[in-house]
Amino acid sequence: MAYSGAIAAGSIPTAEIGAEILKNGGNAIDALVGACFGVAAGEPSVTSLAGGGMLVYRNSDSGQAQVCDFFANAPHLAQSANPALEFYGVELNYGPTTQTFHIGAGSAATPGVIPGLCKALERWGSMPLSEVIKPACRVLREGAILGPKQAAIAEFLEPILTEHPQVAKLFTIQGKYLVGGSLFKLPALADTLEAMALEGWSRYYKGALVPEILKRFGPDSGGLLTARDFETYAVNFSQPLSLRYSNASVFCPGPPAAGGPMIGYMLGLLSNTSAKSFQDEETRVRSMCAAMALTDKVRHENPTALVAEPTMDAKTSFEFIRKSALPQVPSTDAGPPSTTHISVIDAQGNAAAATFSHGESNGRAVGDSGIMMNNLLGEADLLPGGFGTAPTGLRLSTMMTPTIALTDDGALYALGTGGANRIRTSITQVLCNLLTQGLDPVAAVNAPRMHFENGTLNAEVFHREDEGKGLEALAPAQWVPFQTPNLYFGGINLVERGPEGAFNGLGDARRGGSFIVVD
Repeated sequence: MAYSGAIAAGSIPTAEIGAEILKNGGNAIDALVGACFGVAAGEPSVTSLAGGGMLVYRNSDSGQAQVCDFFANAPHLAQSANPALEFYGVELNYGPTTQTFHIGAGSAATPGVIPGLCKALERWGSMPLSEVIKPACRVLREGAILGPKQAAIAEFLEPILTEHPQVAKLFTIQGKYLVGGSLFKLPALADTLEAMALEGWSRYYKGALVPEILKRFGPDSGGLLTARDFETYAVNFSQPLSLRYSNASVFCPGPPAAGGPMIGYMLGLLSNTSAKSFQDEETRVRSMCAAMALTDKVRHENPTALVAEPTMDAKTSFEFIRKSALPQVPSTDAGPPSTTHISVIDAQGNAAAATFSHGESNGRAVGDSGIMMNNLLGEADLLPGGFGTAPTGLRLSTMMTPTIALTDDGALYALGTGGANRIRTSITQVLCNLLTQGLDPVAAVNAPRMHFENGTLNAEVFHREDEGKGLEALAPAQWVPFQTPNLYFGGINLVERGPEGAFNGLGDARRGGSFIVVD
């Protein structure tokens, strides 16, 4: 049977939107962009079109990969320059702990999602915007059932999404806040998408949406955004960071994004670790922890070194650390689960992967557009120097790492995840599962994950009879076992096109993901 392609996304509605476009003859970029425009239907609290993101695309004919960087810029106006800045903390409950996130008009950075998606479609797509948005608009009007994982994220964000009356209405159904099983509709966003396609995306964006953003998030409203921020914002197309690991070439975003270089450095340290070594769990965990710790150390001491092959001294340190006591290295805040990822490969072998986010949102909407505004200036993990230290007018750094890998025998993978500082460690582990251990995509994604940072070892132990007690001694500061697969470790959405053209993959159940093969 001939297939049109496959998609893995963060919810069933998102995946179905992209699958419909593939079925209608669209290519990987058509399906990816259409699914991104429809994310609000199935994942209403996770991201929006007023956030930022990263996209990696590989063309099957040329074999060339490119990055489309549409992450957010810091405004030209510094936070300290607005005495009437609206910027304040809201405490969110993780369960065993809480974390404070900052919202308000002054937390909004210059968004890039709409220009980024539309320019990617113009460059690599085969369908007009008017066709690409049709499935998303239909689902936004008819509604989509909110899944349990998506409902859990919405519950986590409830203090932010109900803080402002205008926004609370969007997330309230028959007088009640969103719960699992709710039929969520957002016709206002469908109206916005159709107006954008009718008028031309650039004209509508500049003529309708940007003025509304400036009105609500400019200095007079407690924000920082000015016309200059939108006049100078640019979607950046560039060559990806190209890595070699095991029997594969790996393509992901390079600087100023932080995730790709960190993944590359970890893979470089792990490159001599055999599949047999990975089968011994203590050796695997020690190796992963050592790679994570050393990479964090390099990021803090000399981040430019991350784009190079680890030195012999670094590899010697890696071998020493993984056989001795694990170190403590400074870390960044964990960040929220409010990021989504979509992976698509079409029948011709074109591959696309995109990750995007609006933080938790800043609790405000862009007028009546159905679009939530970002709070990326309120994200501590994006600002290691502290709030107010973002370099004005420049790209914010991000851990987002949409990834494409191609093996020497022709297997093609598109993957990525949300998860803040766990993005880099989750992708590294899944790539090792695929390329070193030779696991199939389902097993590679479902395998237990861990994250080691600042002396704390977080690990899924659902596969162990001892509930992880045998690993506890490895943690120098704190041991945090997870008895079930947990969204803390991201949601890897992975598509594989095998050497003979067969599709496989998985939407990670940790975040309620979905995978569809389209015939």
